Amino acid sequence: MKKGCIIAVLMWGVFLVPGVYAADTVETWDVGATDVDFYIGMEGVGRGKMDRGFYTDMMLGYGLIPGLSSYLGVCLEGDGVLSGGSTLYAGVFGTVIDSDHFDVDVFFDTTLEGALAGVLTLTPAVELNFDVKPDLEAAGVYLRFGLPVHAGEDADGVKFHLEGTAGFYWTLSEGHQVLLEYSYSIHPFPPAGKGHVESGTVALGYNVCISEALELITEVHASAPWDSPGEVGVMVGFIATLPSVQE
Repeated sequence: MKKGCIIAVLMWGVFLVPGVYAADTVETWDVGATDVDFYIGMEGVGRGKMDRGFYTDMMLGYGLIPGLSSYLGVCLEGDGVLSGGSTLYAGVFGTVIDSDHFDVDVFFDTTLEGALAGVLTLTPAVELNFDVKPDLEAAGVYLRFGLPVHAGEDADGVKFHLEGTAGFYWTLSEGHQVLLEYSYSIHPFPPAGKGHVESGTVALGYNVCISEALELITEVHASAPWDSPGEVGVMVGFIATLPSVQE
């Protein structure tokens, strides 16, 4: 996939925003480029109407300077009777090490879940990328680590969590990529209290660059096999990248 497409919307994309996870790696946008993302998904596939959840996510991103980008978005969630809530999020992310075979990206994300009296989450994070060939042309692995800090009336005080994602991507041909991810979390994370590990989620994604400016994101994910009952979800989305007016 070409740089300038964000291959893992911060989730959303990108893993920093609670609720939606797009199987992908992360690349900053070109200076002055505008990125528009739209996702729709369902959780609880195969369950009864009242046990299923639906969501849509819309995000706007912008390339600030070389290696640094920003984004702003909203996620709307609902259940079987379309009652639910909303989450606002914004943040910046950048590349601090950029080489042919090894990259390091850093993030700072802010989310507000629910009304003004809801839960505020601040998340610093880092992603490490190891690529067989430059520009994601062949295959590689990536590791993400985030430390969400929750505060607010509904968060029961300030709490720390540790989130991790291990991913593998394989570029089948130009513009076609398969991704496999495993995500987990440890919470509450010391010093907030005694920690426990959640078994996490396995995700399989197939992403296609339809054109220079449009990318299709698809994903199916499930809770780890040792969880009972299991949870299965699907997601589809589009990423439109508009070049800078200077180009």
